[in-house]
Amino acid sequence: MLNVTNDNGKLHASLAFSSPEMSKEFATSVLHSLNKVVASIYRSPETSLGDLDLCSDLDLILLQKFTREVSDSNEVLLHDMALEHARLTPDAPAICSWDGNFTYKELDDLTSRLALYLTDIGVGPETFVLSCFEKSSLAIIARLAILKAGGAYISIDASDPPIFLDSVIARVNAKVMLTSPEYASKYASLLSNVVSITGDMLKELPTGTVSSTVQPQNACLILFTSGSTGQPKGIIQEHRSYATAIRDYNKVLGLGRHSRVFQFDDYAFDISNNDYLTALAAGGCCCVPTPEKTISALIENINTTNANMSFMTPTIAIQLSHKDVPCLELLCVGGEPMSNDLLMKWSPHVKLVNQYGMGEAATFCAYNDSPKPGHNAVVGKSGSGAIWIANPSSPERPVPVGAVGEILIEGPHLSRGYLDDLCQKPDVGFLNTVPRWIADLHPSRAQTSRIYRSGDLGRYRHDGTVEHMGRKDTLLKLNGGRVESTEVEYILRKTLSPGDFTVVDMLGEIDGTEDPILVAFVYLADNPANLIPGVSDHEMSFLPITNRVRVNSLVQAMQKEVDTTLPKHMMPSLFLLVDRIPRTRSNKLDRRKLHQIAQKWYMGNQRL
Repeated sequence: MLNVTNDNGKLHASLAFSSPEMSKEFATSVLHSLNKVVASIYRSPETSLGDLDLCSDLDLILLQKFTREVSDSNEVLLHDMALEHARLTPDAPAICSWDGNFTYKELDDLTSRLALYLTDIGVGPETFVLSCFEKSSLAIIARLAILKAGGAYISIDASDPPIFLDSVIARVNAKVMLTSPEYASKYASLLSNVVSITGDMLKELPTGTVSSTVQPQNACLILFTSGSTGQPKGIIQEHRSYATAIRDYNKVLGLGRHSRVFQFDDYAFDISNNDYLTALAAGGCCCVPTPEKTISALIENINTTNANMSFMTPTIAIQLSHKDVPCLELLCVGGEPMSNDLLMKWSPHVKLVNQYGMGEAATFCAYNDSPKPGHNAVVGKSGSGAIWIANPSSPERPVPVGAVGEILIEGPHLSRGYLDDLCQKPDVGFLNTVPRWIADLHPSRAQTSRIYRSGDLGRYRHDGTVEHMGRKDTLLKLNGGRVESTEVEYILRKTLSPGDFTVVDMLGEIDGTEDPILVAFVYLADNPANLIPGVSDHEMSFLPITNRVRVNSLVQAMQKEVDTTLPKHMMPSLFLLVDRIPRTRSNKLDRRKLHQIAQKWYMGNQRL
């Protein structure tokens, strides 16, 4: 309870609080922020509430402490880093795959042969080469060979729609693709040089010394978003940014020659680069599964390759148990919120790490290697650079420790930037200048640092860890009130079982006739009507949950949780049972697609 008294024209404030709901450090920050606000209003009474400076000197000192360490840039070539063990431990296993096993010496030899061939056909620094493979050892060999030749690779998926591939080829002026024989004919008409890669073909190539002028500041890869319409976003990564992040990742997670890293993610996504590069840079082994994507195949592949480390999304990890894969010792999860169920299921048996990052930064931004129940969203401390929290409306204004703001990323692990202007958005992306308050806290970095504005919401805790709070674009405005959809989802999920899912969104239009409404989509894993894999998301159905629907009692329990926890305007007015939750190719929730399909259904039913 906050108590403010007036003593001869001076205001005195005291705050009574209970622990552990509020820590002494947080209470102290609140009082210092209050003092800063009152002083700001006194000096400039005409200032709007949104423009008030809330960050006290105490908070700035804490922020300076939390962001003190930023890694030195690792100015090396990525392929040299990955194949250093060809010299140190040439006979050690480098790749364990369903289609062949390779030592470091063999991997170095085959990648050199292919790199020589690529240089002969014009691949060099800032040349972009497409790579299209199912899971296989050849995909890793192809990537490393492109890097050795001095080029940068772009991994694409064979299921990518034509509009996506046409955009990529045109924007990077791609001339060369490396692919497996089954895809070669598909792409032959799109590029001037489609190279079909097989094990026999690689062995027949001449060997020799690869000569390239590639430098650490040159591009090593471009990561494209998977958008099926419009222009996909292209993120250019450099050798040094990835080399920095890989070095730091291996250090904080303890990867070494004993590590057998399972390559879980599809090749078109950023974490697939982490899967093989961390393993090889550590002198460990990259374990490559068969292309099949079922849970049973995943379990079999982990056990067959004897993998002891993997990254997975929480959606996949919750479907496995340690008994299924007893060889697994280190499990990193990320991309989605981690549930208490997942934490309790895995943490007693493995080292569980909650990992946070984005494509604009190489490998990872933060990690929490000691997650605790009830604090699932804590992504921990920065791994390579510094993490800042700013006002969501403007990166030029800091927020106090404990307050929710937009996550900014600083450090040498940041990518070069976007491929072109089509990728940059007005309220997210790379900043042209370092915000003044950040430069003031670390003057020595002001001229060399770069800052990425993530669009993610988060807050600093007083122990220096960061808690992820969702996206700016999940912040809904309903009848003038602010609704953080992820906050409502967190409360709703308390009544659900493992495998169930709920998403909160706003449907309808502000047309003067009827206001938009807050909607909760409910997916139940045991629903026999759920759509089978392979069926289009656009065929999903929406069933309003009323007292005539069997799961109405579950909805009543969810409503009770919201009613006793959140303000009234955060209560969904419509609950819809769905038979599918649309997901991206990396198995993350696709909010945009769900909104588009549901909005069309809702508006159609409103007009009936």
